[in-house]
Amino acid sequence: MTTSQRWQRILIVLGCAVIAYAVLAPLTSLDGAQALNLPLLTDKLWFRLATITAMFVVMATAWNIIGGLTGYAAFGNVAFFGIGAYTTGMLIAKAKWPFLLALPLAPVAAAIFAVLVGLPLLRLRGHYFAVASLGVGVAVGELVQNLDYRGEPIFGGASGLFMPIFAVPNRDLYFFYLMLGAAGVSIAVTWAVIRSRFGYGLIAIRENEEAAAVIGVNTTAYKVAAFALAAALTGLAGGIFAQWNVFIDQENSFPIAYNVEMILMALLGGTGTVFGPAAGAVVLQLLIQFLSGSLPITLDLPFVPEDAMPVLAQVVLGVLLALVVIFAPRGVIDFFGGRSRLTIAYLRRSLRETSI
Repeated sequence: MTTSQRWQRILIVLGCAVIAYAVLAPLTSLDGAQALNLPLLTDKLWFRLATITAMFVVMATAWNIIGGLTGYAAFGNVAFFGIGAYTTGMLIAKAKWPFLLALPLAPVAAAIFAVLVGLPLLRLRGHYFAVASLGVGVAVGELVQNLDYRGEPIFGGASGLFMPIFAVPNRDLYFFYLMLGAAGVSIAVTWAVIRSRFGYGLIAIRENEEAAAVIGVNTTAYKVAAFALAAALTGLAGGIFAQWNVFIDQENSFPIAYNVEMILMALLGGTGTVFGPAAGAVVLQLLIQFLSGSLPITLDLPFVPEDAMPVLAQVVLGVLLALVVIFAPRGVIDFFGGRSRLTIAYLRRSLRETSI
């Protein structure tokens, strides 16, 4: 057995163990499990962290469709998350729709918006598209907060939207499994896309768009479809988040940081792969929570003041991500798969590939 095969098996076993724990551990919080005196493996902090992690799995995997497979680095996908959140929120808070009836319209609204803005935006390439998509993400958030009709904010304005609590037994458990289901759907969609003619067309666009057009790929239709698919999955996560969090506003529905985090997660795990963005989302989100002190296990450094820990966390995170981009530009999964090596020749090649 080669070293790469050994690493692959270790990663598969570790991944299966993490998935099994994430799926089964919450069941210990049920009344029936507690009546049997089973140890409680989860608490409210665990549920929140696990639900947020599953949410980022959805967003990173969705971004991978347009950024990893198609090669268009979108920096404004948080707009789709916010549109999904506000679609669900408005239908629940204003139209008094039930949550399960409002939720399916969140990905639909996000996908329609992606088609409308994608037709002009996807004519741009490289950093032009990245900057333009970022501008759309910022602009949508500002419109949601400031749009009004006869002096009354349409979407709640700076006060945001409050929704009635969705009455369901074991609410934390319910929304965790709902978000986990959305993560499973996003991974399954990516798997299906990669193995389809549509996915081959996206990869052809990523490698050489002019050549793809010559061999018969309708590049505009393929790019817009990929953009809409990524938007639908991201909007689904936003719709679930809205009802789970009960309150939404511009700050928690259109945070610019989400744009960066979902891209870094995909890069960390490996863009263009099925499970890479999901693995990157889990690792990076746990690292962020650990460095910020949100986990029960904290980093206690006597020579670092407590108020300086957030700054240290950002420094450590930045250095780690720089190392990943230099030594494993195709992601950690590719690195442990044996196609990357920590050698001077590989370092020089990586620097050339990642240079402008």
